[in-house]
Amino acid sequence: MPDSSPRRWRLICLASLALNFALIGLIAGVAISGRGGHRDAHWRGAPLIAALPESARAGLRDGYRRDPAAHRARFGALMEALRADPFDPAVLSALLQDQRALGATRAERAEAGLIAALTAMDQAERAAYADRLSDYLRRRGPRR
Repeated sequence: MPDSSPRRWRLICLASLALNFALIGLIAGVAISGRGGHRDAHWRGAPLIAALPESARAGLRDGYRRDPAAHRARFGALMEALRADPFDPAVLSALLQDQRALGATRAERAEAGLIAALTAMDQAERAAYADRLSDYLRRRGPRR
């Protein structure tokens, strides 16, 4: 088995870091990007949320307010781990696992909020929601 160089591990960790931040950014963007009216259609990648009535979207957004100090602290710890000499991939891995867990928690809350909003609707409201969702998807077209 060949011996892996520190540079190779550093590149692997940085690639993993980039992918994790992309995922966290996507989830966080979905959770907090809406601001009202049709602008909530900017919940990119989240047509199920964008098609909800404004009151339901507002309720979901309220559950996703960030703590800026905690966000800065997590980012600061990440920067320290990247600049550490010697570099410790275990520290970086733990930080990324924490970020992934935070993202998963936020995604689970969004899913639960969506289900609760749809459960609170009567059949006519759900049918109107389905129509808005269909229109949204037709307007946006295939994305991939």
